[in-house]
Amino acid sequence: MVSVFNPKLAPGETLAPIDQAEPCILAAIDIGTNSIHMVVVRIDPHLSAFTIIAREKDTIRLGDREQKTGKLAPDAIERAIATLKRCKDLASSLDVHQIIAVATSATREAANGAQFLQQIQQEVGLKVDLISGLEEARRIYLGVLSGMDFQNLPHIILDIGGGSTELILADNHDARFLSSTKVGAVRLTQDFITTDPVSPQQFAVLRALSL
Repeated sequence: MVSVFNPKLAPGETLAPIDQAEPCILAAIDIGTNSIHMVVVRIDPHLSAFTIIAREKDTIRLGDREQKTGKLAPDAIERAIATLKRCKDLASSLDVHQIIAVATSATREAANGAQFLQQIQQEVGLKVDLISGLEEARRIYLGVLSGMDFQNLPHIILDIGGGSTELILADNHDARFLSSTKVGAVRLTQDFITTDPVSPQQFAVLRALSL
């Protein structure tokens, strides 16, 4: 069953050796533009299946970057570090075999993204891989494939995130087309919305942009 997870790894990324005769527990963490998600799964090698045993999610708004510098804001970094510490503590309490963590749009575009990842490693003891938009799309496809029967038909998968939107054309054999664009809920809000609720004028501008 470990082989089901291997395609989700980035090039050069490897799992620690796992005794395939015994169930193991893995945790996956996604550091996104709007939130941090963690899913913990128990892999049963005899059934070639996994069971979700815990979830953790926190809204940290990394995408609210400093306007002038493009850097991740100190308060957003502080929220992210606190959330990642909780995630790691939860994973440890569940005796996970390995934690796989990735960062996406907000971190890869920030002027201080690399320093943020170094801070995570120093303060949390967690190594985070920074993945590209296309790699993010590939992993989204594999995640959908693991939980959905494509019935040997091509599907379009659309994932609207905080900082980017991934579009995938795929079937149950392979991804035929992968794309990632810099369009997301947090990004659009930051660039075009100044009122809450959205004013009729700003809503009209957003609609015009979509035409």
